[in-house]
Amino acid sequence: MKIEFDLDILRRKKVRKIGIQLPNGLKAKSSEIAEQIENKGFEVIISGKGTFGSCDIDFDLLKEVDVLLHFAHTPIFEIKNVFYIPYKIDFDLKIVKKVKIKENKLALISTAQYVWKLEEVRKELENQGYEVEIKKGSNRVKYPGQVLGCNYTALKNTKAEAILFVGDGLFHPLGASIYTKKKVYRLDPLEEKFEEVKNGDFFKKRFTQIALSMEKKKGAILVCSKLGQKRMQLALKLKRMAKSKGKRMDLIYIDEIFPSKLMNFMYEYYVNTACPRISYDDSKYYHVPILSPQEFEILIGERRWENYEIDEIL
Repeated sequence: MKIEFDLDILRRKKVRKIGIQLPNGLKAKSSEIAEQIENKGFEVIISGKGTFGSCDIDFDLLKEVDVLLHFAHTPIFEIKNVFYIPYKIDFDLKIVKKVKIKENKLALISTAQYVWKLEEVRKELENQGYEVEIKKGSNRVKYPGQVLGCNYTALKNTKAEAILFVGDGLFHPLGASIYTKKKVYRLDPLEEKFEEVKNGDFFKKRFTQIALSMEKKKGAILVCSKLGQKRMQLALKLKRMAKSKGKRMDLIYIDEIFPSKLMNFMYEYYVNTACPRISYDDSKYYHVPILSPQEFEILIGERRWENYEIDEIL
């Protein structure tokens, strides 16, 4: 893996010790990356922590090094001595010919690893006769067409008839489906696969989580201390909202939300105000239901199921 960053910039700044932070999918390349940096004359320390986005910075390691290189995510905040290193996945544009969508007006979205390729994909789609929209979202996202697991503002007020997600995995296209209430298709460059994304199973699982929590009395609201995930005001609002409905909720402030960190508590369900993926992707790993803020509003009667919304951090 070639590092897309000029390390000589750091040498000119008299940097000696560099920390590197990698998402789990890139940890297998940690030795290769560290060797490239060390061959340039730097000392390297590798973060053992996971990182699920640019909101997830290893500040403990940052105290031990001159700079931290954070791989595969785009910045949400500018943080002193933190450099965001892109990880781009290339693919042959021939796979765009697999796209067969009856709707003509499309909105094109992707994640940080593929978003740099969207303009090329747009041209291919336009050659096939589609009208293609690529919009820039809020300040939380850097590039046009980019979506995060917690932010779909690139699709806000879209005029498109359908959405095409370019990338791997189902989490982001499912989020886009719920956010826009439009048809979403997925073009996966790794598997060279094209498909329509169905959200029926997602809603069944989420309804089950809400239903399992209905008769529970002992719940807690989770607030994460991670930069970009901490939503204390939202948590306090939910706590007050619950109290007005005669339901008592405790509030837990925690550095990282993992099943093992909650095992010693005796709560019957949780409301997650941190990264939305914890509720949607990881709920199967928890011993009790874990709801999104919007699902909790449904639980206490403040929101109707028909008005279900995806959780976003704006």
